[in-house]
Amino acid sequence: MRYQGKRVAIIVDTGTHDHEFWFPYYRFLEEGAQVVVAGLESGQVLGEGVNGKDGLPIPVDCKIDELRAEEIDLLFLPGGIYGPLRLRMHQPLIELVRACHARGTLICSICHAPWILISAGLVRGRTIACPPDIAVDIENAGGVPTEEPAVLDKGVLSSVYFGRLPEMFALLNQNWPV
Repeated sequence: MRYQGKRVAIIVDTGTHDHEFWFPYYRFLEEGAQVVVAGLESGQVLGEGVNGKDGLPIPVDCKIDELRAEEIDLLFLPGGIYGPLRLRMHQPLIELVRACHARGTLICSICHAPWILISAGLVRGRTIACPPDIAVDIENAGGVPTEEPAVLDKGVLSSVYFGRLPEMFALLNQNWPV
């Protein structure tokens, strides 16, 4: 199995896009990764919309501030609008993202999750795949926005939206684990 023994942390909050959580979650599991789902609180959150686009609650294993960068091999940040909008203001997550980056941990970001990368100061000098409505945010943070399906630039793998998850995972599989 491709990810056997690798530790993947997926960060969620209410408003995380269902497809951008569930597709990666099951891909990582079926390839043998140990997956931990972290949020502002443990328990569960609802995906985008009142009951999620698919009506599936997302189980949360632990709080973000319980994670340690040295215990993570890959950090995955799903999109949605309201989840990343709240998460980008959560200082323990920003510190975790920075610590993961400093360790050389691959950070994956999709859709509106680059807002978290902006808050962590990781966009400057990078090309970031993102939806057009946050392209100006990427530019203002010193990055280069693109609508390419998926881009890997200096340890940050980004993708435009859930419809591009196959391309994102193809690029991931070409470059990770190393």
